[in-house]
Amino acid sequence: MKPLIVFIVSVLILAALVLTAPDFLLSPGPLMKGHQSLKNNCLSCHQPLKGAASVQCLSCHKPSDIGFKSVSGKLITKNDGKVQFHKGLPEKTCIECHTDHKGIAAAKAIRSFRHELISKELLNNCSNCHAQKKPADEVHRFTRGNCGQCHNTSRWKPATFDHKQLPGISDKSCIKCHKADQPKDSMHRLSQASCADCHNTNKWKPATFNHDRYFRLDGDHRASCRTCHTNPGNYKIYTCYGCHEHSEAKIASEHREEGIYNYQNCMKCHRNGGGENRGKEGYWHKGSNDD
Repeated sequence: MKPLIVFIVSVLILAALVLTAPDFLLSPGPLMKGHQSLKNNCLSCHQPLKGAASVQCLSCHKPSDIGFKSVSGKLITKNDGKVQFHKGLPEKTCIECHTDHKGIAAAKAIRSFRHELISKELLNNCSNCHAQKKPADEVHRFTRGNCGQCHNTSRWKPATFDHKQLPGISDKSCIKCHKADQPKDSMHRLSQASCADCHNTNKWKPATFNHDRYFRLDGDHRASCRTCHTNPGNYKIYTCYGCHEHSEAKIASEHREEGIYNYQNCMKCHRNGGGENRGKEGYWHKGSNDD
């Protein structure tokens, strides 16, 4: 008989504790600051034998007020995107992102967010929520597309990028974004050409420029770019006078002695700078009708 009395008394004590001090007996941790008034009222958030339910949240947090008003009805003056963000979420999904009993700091009670929960319309308009996270660099300033064209919903980096997403940007604008990518050698430093003249938008290397296509830089012609290309804004312009004879008059005299009068474009004849081109195609003698 005595053990039965002990058991009954223990049950009564346990029931009394559950009713009078549920936070002390059952709570897995302290509630966030905004929920402190509910710490002794578990049924405000929990359904009996079912746990926490989003439907309970809606009794205090009205979706139409989130971002506009606090739970107490006070107007919120600072809007950080929560209005559009929560309006795009279906009701009764609160606990998909929010939890509690993690401490008084509300930030600790936020789970990982799943973009699958929001409406398709909002998902295609990332700036509604992420406008403040958009970098102020050139590429983001000119980009008109949706964030989702380059970024995924898991994290910002790594991102993919298609230059076609930059409408109205000419090839001459490359350096606005790629100044830090420009090599420090003299050719790139002095050139005023566009990156696109040699590179494509997929990767820097291999580049399309091949100097041998125009003139083979053999052992006697390993000079700096500026020796031949005196106009760094246009590498199509060149001169051989930096090393050869140093004046057009002397060049003219030497060529006329050979009966050559069309000598202004040296590369037409001297593809590799040597004299072995004489008599071959591209070497003009007096009377040549090439213009």
